[in-house]
Amino acid sequence: MSTTEPIVMVCTVGGTPDPLRTSIRHHHPSHVIYLASPQSRATIRQEIENDLGWKIGDTQIVTLRDYQDMVQCVKDMREGIAKALADMSLPEDIPLVADITGGTKIMSAALALVMMEFKSRFSYVGGGVRTKQGLGTVESGTEKVVQDANPWDVLALREVRALAYAFNHAQFADALATARALAENMDGAQKKFYSAIGDMVTGYMSWDSFNHKEAQTCLSQAHGRLAPYGVRNPRLSELLSALKRDVKRVETLRQDAAALRCASDQQGEARGRPYLLDLVGNARRCAAAGHYDDAVARLYSAIEKCAKIALWTGHTIDNGHVPLDRVPASIRDEWRPLADAEGVARVGLERSYQLLAALNDPLGKSFQAHGDALKKTLQSRNSSLLAHGYDPIGKEKYEKLLAAALEFLHTDVKDLPTFPHLDWKALL
Repeated sequence: MSTTEPIVMVCTVGGTPDPLRTSIRHHHPSHVIYLASPQSRATIRQEIENDLGWKIGDTQIVTLRDYQDMVQCVKDMREGIAKALADMSLPEDIPLVADITGGTKIMSAALALVMMEFKSRFSYVGGGVRTKQGLGTVESGTEKVVQDANPWDVLALREVRALAYAFNHAQFADALATARALAENMDGAQKKFYSAIGDMVTGYMSWDSFNHKEAQTCLSQAHGRLAPYGVRNPRLSELLSALKRDVKRVETLRQDAAALRCASDQQGEARGRPYLLDLVGNARRCAAAGHYDDAVARLYSAIEKCAKIALWTGHTIDNGHVPLDRVPASIRDEWRPLADAEGVARVGLERSYQLLAALNDPLGKSFQAHGDALKKTLQSRNSSLLAHGYDPIGKEKYEKLLAAALEFLHTDVKDLPTFPHLDWKALL
């Protein structure tokens, strides 16, 4: 804990003052928030703070309405600590030292739960000599601070499960925020572990946003940082294998996207395929999250780029710059009104497939074979909110367009790239 920061203690107060006095002397806080029952609060000034040797800078007392009611204690502590910090002009995220020695067992348990909402550490006072043949309370004068632990290190189950849930449902921003909160609040090796998990989430979030360069960097870094933890955590092995696989996948995507962008004369059936499969996989993630308009926009783009890539790789024709003399005679007259003064046409999805069919390309023939049914499915995209209309897209229209995209790519769902499923138990 930084020496420039005020040391703020939060203490449960019981009927025995000596352990709490020991803890306060040990931590030497500048601020103290006491959590007391109506009966125990009367002991604070005379029995706990008296003759400490220095004056605590500021103190607040939170009175618990029912110290035997767990739920009520949690509510009173949560509200009382927040108000006390505000009254002492301290920020909500200031590190706290929570002493759970005093008070009832209910009070100690409630404080442990509440401290998960703050950046905090546990402190507990024990001793080597107890009454009742070692089974009773610590004898006065033998107290010592025996534990000083971060509750996030052992009780962050809720946050870990939330991280896994968000990641598995493609809610990457939420998953990243949770990973960063875990890294910020934990100590030592666990801080580094969740920082590495944050790198991993950033990698997949970048991949999902088509930023393949950043994705490769982050996933590679995450794999390197997480690998040492796999030695003691067998549950991580599956995740590490997925990371290693996906670093290679993203590199392939980067190379494929770069080749498509440079528009060289290089041809080949495989060119553009990794990029298209990834685009359809991205659409499936959108649909799984219930974002069917986004999913259909991606599927439409995949079907459109499928034709664009086929024209270039198979016929060295750019559908954004089609000279009329490259258009087969069978459809040239129909295309003349589409051309500019220099005799060059720029065409979209349907015309691209028409050109492929006129060139006797199998992809164009496949498009023609679907006829009106396919055009009707594509029309649903044109009337969607993310295109030219106002109609929301539902699951049924999405599934029809997905089927069309898979057919044009001559592939199946199982061949699409998927992100790993994050097992929350592997994060503990």
